[in-house]
Amino acid sequence: MLEIPSLAILRYRTPEELISNFTQLWGVEPTAVSLPATEFDGPLFGVDGLRGIKFSTYASVSNVLNGFEDVVQEFASRGMGIVLTICPNLSFIPGEGLSVRDILGDASPQLCVANPRSVEVIAAILGTGVDIVREVCAQQPGKLQGIAIDATDLWPMGGSLGRVEATCFCAFCTQHFDRVAPDLLLRFKTFPNPWSLLLKPSNTGIGFVDEVGPLTSPEEIVGLSRQRGYVEQFQNAAESYLLENANLLLRYMRARHEQTVGAIAAIFDQACHELDDLPRRILIIEGERYGWTTGIWAEELDLAYPAGDRTFDEVWLNANPNFILTRVPYRVYMWRRSRYVISSFFDLAASATDPTRRAISQIALRPPGQIRKILYQRFYQMLAYGLNSEGALLSLPGGLRRGGASGEGDSTRLGFVGVSLDREFGERFINQLNIAPGQVDILGDQEAEAHQSQAGALSNIDPHIMQLLLHQFQAREG
Repeated sequence: MLEIPSLAILRYRTPEELISNFTQLWGVEPTAVSLPATEFDGPLFGVDGLRGIKFSTYASVSNVLNGFEDVVQEFASRGMGIVLTICPNLSFIPGEGLSVRDILGDASPQLCVANPRSVEVIAAILGTGVDIVREVCAQQPGKLQGIAIDATDLWPMGGSLGRVEATCFCAFCTQHFDRVAPDLLLRFKTFPNPWSLLLKPSNTGIGFVDEVGPLTSPEEIVGLSRQRGYVEQFQNAAESYLLENANLLLRYMRARHEQTVGAIAAIFDQACHELDDLPRRILIIEGERYGWTTGIWAEELDLAYPAGDRTFDEVWLNANPNFILTRVPYRVYMWRRSRYVISSFFDLAASATDPTRRAISQIALRPPGQIRKILYQRFYQMLAYGLNSEGALLSLPGGLRRGGASGEGDSTRLGFVGVSLDREFGERFINQLNIAPGQVDILGDQEAEAHQSQAGALSNIDPHIMQLLLHQFQAREG
C-alpha cells in the first residue's frame, strides 16, 4: 500500500515517480494507494452543508492534476486500488460548538468525534469522497478498496509539570460519562488525578505508560506507576488511595474506549449509507496496548474480533514487538507511532498558513523565519520515525513473503503501508509555505524575544479581536 498523506506531495513528485520510488525502496510494486479525503488546511472538494469553507491550497495539485478527481483517475488508470483516508481533526471547521475541550473547559480547534454533528460533518466529507471515486471509476468496479479513519490523535492532551489536561469533556462527552460512569469525572477535576498514575507532563512533552490492557488490575497499574516514577506525583499517598485511583482510571479507559469505538462506527455507517458494495473499513491507530490520544484499547479490538456488526474490517498500526494482533486483519504502518507524527506535522503547517489558526496559537508570537525553523525541526523529527527500507520488513511479526505479506504463522497480516515522504519533499514544501501574519507582525518590529516574554499577556487577547487586527494589517500591507 502506497500512502500519500497529503496531496502536497504530488506537487513535487509525479504519480509515476512515487510508484517507482516505492518499488525501488521496498522491492515490490504497490497494488493500491491511500489518498486523503481532505487536507489539514481545508477540503479538497465541495461537500453539501460546508459551503463557505475555503478549499485547501492543494485542491488543485498541478496543471495536469487539476482536482481530486484527476488524482483518483491517475492512480486508478495505473491499475491501483483506492483507499480514502480522513483525519477527523478538521481544524478548519469554524466555531467552538464542535471543538474538543480539556478538563478545564478550554476549547481547541479540533472536532470532537463524539459530537453527533461532528460525526455528520466527517461522514459527509468521507461519503462525498466515496461518491467521487465511484463516479470516476464507474467503468472499473471495485477500485474503491477501503475507507480509513486516522484515529491516532482523536483526544489530544496538554499540561504542565504536575498537571495533565486531557480531552474531551464537552457537553456530549460529559453526558456519555454521566450515563456509563456517574460521578467518575468529578475525580478527574483535580490535580493530581487518576491520569497521573500513567501520565507525567514534562518540559518536553507528556510521558506515558501504554502497557495497560483491558484485563490489567489496579495493582498492576500502581506497580507500573512506581516503576516509572510517576507515583511521586501523589506525594507519598497511601497504597489504598493509589489503588482507588487506579480503579477509577480503568473505569475511565473503558468508558472512553466504548465511546470512541461507537463514534467511529457511526462515521463509517453514515459515510457508507445506502452503498451495496461496501468498501473495507480501516482503522489507523498506534501500535500500543492502549492509545492515550486514540482512546482505544487495541487489545480489546483484537479480543472482540470478529463480531457480527463489527466496527472495522482492517487495522493499520506500527509494529510493536510487545503487542501483536492475533485476530484482526492488519497492515503494518512503516512509521513509528503510525500516522501520529505525520498528521501532527501537516497540522502544524496548516496552522502556520491560516491567519485565524495562527492568531490563536503560540506560534502567533514567532516571526516567519522562526516558524520555518520550527517546521524544519518537526519535519526532520518526523522523518526520523520512518522505517523506510526493505530490510525493515524482516523485523515484522510472522516472517516475510514477497510484497511484505505475512509469512507462516501470521495469517492476519495483510501486508504493509509505505509512506511517500523524504527529505527533498520536506525542504521544498516548507520553503514554499506562505506563512500568515501573526501577532508579532501586528505589534511592530521588536525583537522576537521581547514578544515571547509577553506570551502570557498576549495569549489573553480575544481571538476575534486579534483576527480583526489581522485583517486590518493585511489590508494595510496590501
